[in-house]
Amino acid sequence: MRAIGGRLYVPDADPPYNGFGVVDHGTEGYVFLSDATGHFAPASMPHFRLPGRPGPETAGAAVLPRAYHVIDVIRFRGRLYASTGSVLPTERAWHGASPGALHVASADLARWSYEVDYPFPWRDGVWRLGFMVRFRDALYAGIEDYDGREPNDYVVFAPAAESTAIRREDAHPGRVTPNGAALTLRWYADGARLYWITLERGGTATLRVTSDGSTWTAIDLPVDAGRPTDITRFRDALVVLTYRLEDAGPTLRARVTERKTPFELSDAFCSAPIAVYRDALYAGGQRDGALYRLGEGAAP
Repeated sequence: MRAIGGRLYVPDADPPYNGFGVVDHGTEGYVFLSDATGHFAPASMPHFRLPGRPGPETAGAAVLPRAYHVIDVIRFRGRLYASTGSVLPTERAWHGASPGALHVASADLARWSYEVDYPFPWRDGVWRLGFMVRFRDALYAGIEDYDGREPNDYVVFAPAAESTAIRREDAHPGRVTPNGAALTLRWYADGARLYWITLERGGTATLRVTSDGSTWTAIDLPVDAGRPTDITRFRDALVVLTYRLEDAGPTLRARVTERKTPFELSDAFCSAPIAVYRDALYAGGQRDGALYRLGEGAAP
């Protein structure tokens, strides 16, 4: 979920039936927009179908033709982009190649069109572009491919300074892990640094940081910390779930005492989140949907 321009944007990660055929009677995905109060439109009846299209001030569901997964939404250089898994922007769809893609929003936010894809040239297989972040006037996106053949870990879209559109030649893939194909769990830009949490082949989750956008340094967490799933700034420190990173190194901030961690990493697209609200830190549990509040006067 993203808060952009006073509204909430929620991508539909995996719509049923490859979409409802609202626009082109083909594969399509959706982004749900709230109104300015944070309320979303209810499903339309009968049969709990999509709500109507969003308006300038009204909630609704935007349609993304030729998308079959919609992972994230972000504003970049004045335009709204959604990262997706897609079918090709030609009639060659479903004939072996399904790249990841960025879809860009129309002026009325109701329809988002296919703008750029990765990888290109197209190859047989299924790819997604995943979670995104802005850093140093470029757009970073995670990569997933079903077969684990992707040699890179992420792609940077860096258009010319005067451009608002993104073209294929603006895509610059990057590889940091030994084997590539790492899944991006989270990005977090904090000041002049970009933090990146990945899930790598074999199940290792790693937190890295860069200041130049390309040279990455792994951050060591305590051996009993488990696998990192999210990061945010809380008061005067950066927090990775319940760990606090300071100049002297990681120190334990708080611990949830259970037989099994509630912050398990069982789904790369739904890893446990943390957020700050009214000077308290909240962490979302993945086992039973519990919400943990950490802060002064609050027991973990």
